[in-house]
Amino acid sequence: MRLIGPLAAAVIALGSLTACDAIQGVSNTADKVKLCADAISLVGFSPDMSDPQKALEETQAKAKELETLASSAPDEQVKKALEEAANGMQNVNSAADWVQQKADLAAKVSSACGG
Repeated sequence: MRLIGPLAAAVIALGSLTACDAIQGVSNTADKVKLCADAISLVGFSPDMSDPQKALEETQAKAKELETLASSAPDEQVKKALEEAANGMQNVNSAADWVQQKADLAAKVSSACGG
């Protein structure tokens, strides 16, 4: 009888750990989905081309936001795709360059996010 008490406690603890792992997995997935949605929104940014300088500045500001998201990415593949997109946005010479690169980078981010 003395063995049953500790054994039962061990089974309950193991069950609790498994439940916690499942909850953590769901939380990580939800975090990734939110992060990816935010990233795709940033990558899909279309600057107002009526003021080229302002459009370039806005594009570079979005790149900084994307870098911040990349630093919190729970998945290495997503992090790499976000960093690549941020670099692409920061290294454009004009907003028109960004418009040309946008589709390719958006596809890479979407693919890394599982979509």
